[in-house]
Amino acid sequence: MPFVFVVVLSCFFTDTAVSAQDKSQSPVENLAPLVFIVLPVENAAVMYEKFLPLKNYLEKTVSRKIILRVARNYQEAIENIGTGQADLAYLDPSAYCEAKQKYRVTPLAKAVLAGSSVYRSVIVTRKDSPITKIVEVKGKRLAMGNISSSSSYLIPAVMFKEVGISLKDFSAVDYLEHEDRIALSVLTRKHDVGGLSERVAAKYVKDGLRVIKISEAIPQYTVCASSGLPEALRKRIRQALLAVTAGATPELIHGIKDISGFSPAEDRDFDVVRVMIKNLTGKNYLEYAKNTVRVAILPLYSAITLFDRFDPLMRYLSQKTGYEFKLVIPKDFEDFADIVGKGTVDFSYSNPYIYTDLADKGLLTAFANTVLEEGGDIFRGIIITHRDSPIRTINDLKGKQVMVVSYKSAGGFIAQKLFLHESGIDVFKELKLVDGKRQEEVILNVYRKNVDAGFVRESALDVLKEEIDLGRIHVLARTPYIANWPFAFTRKTDKRILALVQKSLLELKDDNVLAAAQILRFKAAGDRDFDTLRKWIRGNETQ
Repeated sequence: MPFVFVVVLSCFFTDTAVSAQDKSQSPVENLAPLVFIVLPVENAAVMYEKFLPLKNYLEKTVSRKIILRVARNYQEAIENIGTGQADLAYLDPSAYCEAKQKYRVTPLAKAVLAGSSVYRSVIVTRKDSPITKIVEVKGKRLAMGNISSSSSYLIPAVMFKEVGISLKDFSAVDYLEHEDRIALSVLTRKHDVGGLSERVAAKYVKDGLRVIKISEAIPQYTVCASSGLPEALRKRIRQALLAVTAGATPELIHGIKDISGFSPAEDRDFDVVRVMIKNLTGKNYLEYAKNTVRVAILPLYSAITLFDRFDPLMRYLSQKTGYEFKLVIPKDFEDFADIVGKGTVDFSYSNPYIYTDLADKGLLTAFANTVLEEGGDIFRGIIITHRDSPIRTINDLKGKQVMVVSYKSAGGFIAQKLFLHESGIDVFKELKLVDGKRQEEVILNVYRKNVDAGFVRESALDVLKEEIDLGRIHVLARTPYIANWPFAFTRKTDKRILALVQKSLLELKDDNVLAAAQILRFKAAGDRDFDTLRKWIRGNETQ
């Protein structure tokens, strides 16, 4: 009954507000009113009150009547903006991605909260909880929000999946709709763990809430337009939203409370959310325009980690060359080789073993190499065990279960295989090998003692430094260094674009782009730079 009351109340607000607007202002009378629908992030009355000042501002600025509606749920908002029942919608990132895929809606502007057009989700426990790492949550009681919510469902679920935990691994999972209820439920011990936005969680830190994991940055909620809204009107509304600032519209800012303005929005801003949706549900909302330059990146780490690291580089290349660059992240190493082999990408970024294999088939040619701060243009693999393991020498590995990243991983198998071969150990005959698919998966399985040892790239340990206690990981051995990851062009690459890309990579000095990719710089390279690796591989294969 309370919910019904709220909905009826919101409808009453809508009618009376429009009536009042008719008397107080004079938008163009002979045009049909625009309908602006917002997600029910909070209850309908609160949401209506929050967005009423923005509705009034837009009416005045674009000279058009606007009817404000609060959706009953996420799907109603998506369907309304998609089918033309609404002209504008305030959607969260995952709802926008679905609406874009199904109905071709257009993003106009992203909300700015606390001075930022991005936000993060967090995993929380109580300060007195024994849970201090996300890997320790199995078997606990979990509180989440609406299953259509990005901040309190999609992103937390992806964070769990990234460390090998599914929702089935919890003793109970409850969906509490509003994020404040999630925080309060954890604080009152009804749940052990919660997933919600960082902004809401911050309100309860002083009451004893503790953050144990923070997500990557996600774009804020967006105001988007239906596909049927004329471009000229979209432009006017976009300009009106971007003009909202504390200095220019102080009364409006005070009225809409948490929102302090709006920032420009591009569809590609939401690709990170599309990657999350694909990882969690299998739904592929990723899109590439006809002339998009596609860069395939070997899935060394999870798709989310790779996107977070290398999308800034794609944006840099887009800006410098005038072409749109986007990442293509295959599902595994074999899929990467298949994509390159089919000629569906323009550039590739992969480990040197994969590169030499494909280059020797005439599919790739290197033109730049990665320079890392710690190792220059070389890197190495390591063999790891749990610190409690009785394995103390490489000879102790014989007969043991060893997890590898992939049989095509340079730092997660090839380097260790060749290193052990030189010590008289045949990994295929003397070890029990298990394919782990990703660097993180190998480390986590060694950490949990599911396998006896693991082969990973040396720098991979840093990826999980917040999720696990690295003191429990013992480095048994380190391999010799090998050539680093090359950028390469494919048989279909436009040579004019190639020249622009090589120039842009070699001139790259943007600290933010370099820091995100965790590299120092790029240097010019050619196929012959990888001949030493070829000789090492072939020399061991013929012994």
